[in-house]
Amino acid sequence: MSTVSKVSLSLIMPREQTMLASVLAPYFNEVAPTARIDVTERASQMLHRKDVTAFWIRNGATRIGFALVLNLPDDRRELTEFSISAQHRRQGLGQEAARLLLQEFPGRWRMGISAHSKHALAFWGTCLSILPGVRELREGAPFTEHQTKSYTFDIAGPQNARTTK
Repeated sequence: MSTVSKVSLSLIMPREQTMLASVLAPYFNEVAPTARIDVTERASQMLHRKDVTAFWIRNGATRIGFALVLNLPDDRRELTEFSISAQHRRQGLGQEAARLLLQEFPGRWRMGISAHSKHALAFWGTCLSILPGVRELREGAPFTEHQTKSYTFDIAGPQNARTTK
């Protein structure tokens, strides 16, 4: 049985810093349990940097996750954080959110994959191989000691990524 979803992205506003910090705590516990991260400080940094775009991931009116994108020079981006809350996983919502997010910013992307989250490894391995518009997908070395590997790839914009219906 499939459920109809309406996945969307909305900007996280600086006034929502406390709310972002509240979801960063369990996220970092999952993806980097040994890292000493002050989630309040991290939320503040991410929401006040001009080179970071922060999104809530929603299914209808329900907030189901978040994504943080570091905007680099020359149309390059890094997906620094991406999470779907546990109760909303394995329903196709994360894949739909990833598609929306990546197609919002065509160009060159990179991301590190958590060494501690087997969910992240499985999700991104599958997701990037089936998303429309992903080209030149390559695995590389991790960016931090909390990661197992990284991915780099190009993403086409929506007009270039569509498949025949």
